[in-house]
Amino acid sequence: MRQSYTRIQAFFTGDRSFTFLLIILSVYIFGVIPLLGDDLPGKIAFLLFYYVLLASSIPFLLKRNQKMVAVVLVAIPLLFLVLEVSFHAIWFQGLTDVFIILYCALLGYIILIKTFAQGRINYKRVQGAIVVYLLASLAFSLIYHSMYLLGPAKAFSGLVGSHRKEFLYFSLCTLTTDGYGDIIPVTSLARSFSNLEALIGQLYPAILIARLVSLEFYYKKEVAEPKNTL
Repeated sequence: MRQSYTRIQAFFTGDRSFTFLLIILSVYIFGVIPLLGDDLPGKIAFLLFYYVLLASSIPFLLKRNQKMVAVVLVAIPLLFLVLEVSFHAIWFQGLTDVFIILYCALLGYIILIKTFAQGRINYKRVQGAIVVYLLASLAFSLIYHSMYLLGPAKAFSGLVGSHRKEFLYFSLCTLTTDGYGDIIPVTSLARSFSNLEALIGQLYPAILIARLVSLEFYYKKEVAEPKNTL
């Protein structure tokens, strides 16, 4: 049993886990959330894929002695899901969003550390960088969703509904600066976060490419220098 856990932990703490994360996150963002509704099966499916995504990083969290963080990220969203289904309170949805936002931030931070670590830059690390980009879109979509639910006024105009998929669509359009204009942030806070996300969408790829290229050049230099001294 312990040997099996060690193998699982080794997989998720290595570069190979980036492929798994990218597949799960892509299915979650582009396949699951857009098809969900506000009914009970939709809510359960939303949290189910959240736990699949969460499970992929639990071994690394435990390795970093962050057991309490892992327990909180597992238990609290489940509690809020039960309360949301039982009492139909809007603010439970907002609290669930907050905890998933915290998880996205924590997972993105861990992946960036692994992506920009010293060593050869391979396609697995590039996949990790893409995962962070998608996590940003998911986190901002939940920020907009909680802002819409918990704000004193309607923060967006042009929405078809109040489901998370509407805000994920708006988040991806903002992050990639598509600017279709069908959904518009109205309040100052919503506009500020939209501007922040658009700025991240522009700067992140540029900084990412520059950093990865510099790491690759540094790695090749470190490998080549000993050969030149012989």
